[in-house]
Amino acid sequence: MFNLRSIEINVTYESAWVQAGATAGELYYKIAEKSKVHGFPAGVCPTVVATGGLISGGGYGPTMRKFGLSADNIEDAKLVNVNGTILDRNSMGEDLFWAIRGGGGASFGVILSWKIKLVRVPAKVTVFNVTRSIEQGALDVLYRWQYVAPKLPKNTYIRATSQVSNGEGKKKAVEVSFIGHFLGQ
Repeated sequence: MFNLRSIEINVTYESAWVQAGATAGELYYKIAEKSKVHGFPAGVCPTVVATGGLISGGGYGPTMRKFGLSADNIEDAKLVNVNGTILDRNSMGEDLFWAIRGGGGASFGVILSWKIKLVRVPAKVTVFNVTRSIEQGALDVLYRWQYVAPKLPKNTYIRATSQVSNGEGKKKAVEVSFIGHFLGQ
């Protein structure tokens, strides 16, 4: 899929055709070249091997609370089936179109490209990463985050991740990072 990396942005129709080998970072870059108010809800890692796998798996990312998963923002697709026939949304039917966007859990052919719906985003977004150790109350913050996170405005996304780090004297310590993304300044 590495050679299938073409991205064609159409700002007028707020859509794009993205070949399955393009990375999320390449997609973000191409959109930003064409528009300061459009984006696509995809993953947090710009080097994800390919949008084909990202979207086929659903496409979890920091704008999903407002815009849904990547798979929710797909308008069409090109797929090669087992017989070598290239299908689009109309010729594959809605059941297969649903399945290739994370619903089937298996391979139904080879995705060549996706037609994605671009979403309107603010020209500026805010991101942050706040890390707390156990000594700094990470468990209490994590406990409270569970109750607050679902009630945040849809333009706010905060995920919590835990990791082991080297504490004082090379003693292992647990830290929790709260990684946030706000659609605005």
